[in-house]
Amino acid sequence: MPASDFSDHPAIQAIDSAIEALTILRENGTKLVPVSPDVWRAFIAPPASQATPTPAPQAPAMPSVPPPAQAKRATKAKAGDTPEERAAAIAELTATIRACQGCPYATEERYIGHGTTYHPRVMVVNGACLAGDSAMAEGSRLEGKAGELLRNMFAAIGLSENDLYITSVMKCPVHGRPDAAALKTCTAFLHKEILTIKPEVIVMLGDVAAKAVTAKDSAASCRVGQLLLFGTNTPAIKLYHPMRILMLDDLLARPLKKENWDALKLLKTRLQPVDLIPF
Repeated sequence: MPASDFSDHPAIQAIDSAIEALTILRENGTKLVPVSPDVWRAFIAPPASQATPTPAPQAPAMPSVPPPAQAKRATKAKAGDTPEERAAAIAELTATIRACQGCPYATEERYIGHGTTYHPRVMVVNGACLAGDSAMAEGSRLEGKAGELLRNMFAAIGLSENDLYITSVMKCPVHGRPDAAALKTCTAFLHKEILTIKPEVIVMLGDVAAKAVTAKDSAASCRVGQLLLFGTNTPAIKLYHPMRILMLDDLLARPLKKENWDALKLLKTRLQPVDLIPF
């Protein structure tokens, strides 16, 4: 049986035409011929018999759903994230502070933080807690006019008493500046207090507070109005102590008030919007 002649087949004719065209281009010195990506992919593709079949996409596995009892435990808030757990943690810390006898300043009188303990917007750290009943000693403890001035400062940027938690570096009254050993003991309590309270922002009143919160060797390295960090994500800002402002006449107090006001405006920009609770 004579061999079949496919020379008139359209595919064979197309191949012959292509070979003829390529031969002419080569004879004319052409070495490169542009080829579309689709043609090249078709050219280098393996024969249909050798092509690796594309596996059908598998449906994503359905997530395992825990039974109701396990689901309840999985969604429980972390320790310290509820008001009840926070109150228990604060009570435990307060008992430890009251029992401390770690320095010569230890007395029956202890300065325990007060105010909103569950996610307060601002934690105020007071660096001065003088002993005695004088006007200066009371002002150092943010009592009387000093406390009134402090609250007016925060009211000027829209913060009320319910937004504040006020505490002290020193947990016992001192005469003058505390010594290094006593400050170290009380600073450890303060840091644990900050980690328990979890404020949005810390306000440090004076050099002693700034040194205790930021763990800086020199309080002078922290300027009024300068934003620093406690830990990794809690902003801290230093203000002049209200008692220091009250002790000066108006002319000398004016620049300190301006620095405090600039710092308060910066503080306001760092505070997150208050969450509204639907009713």
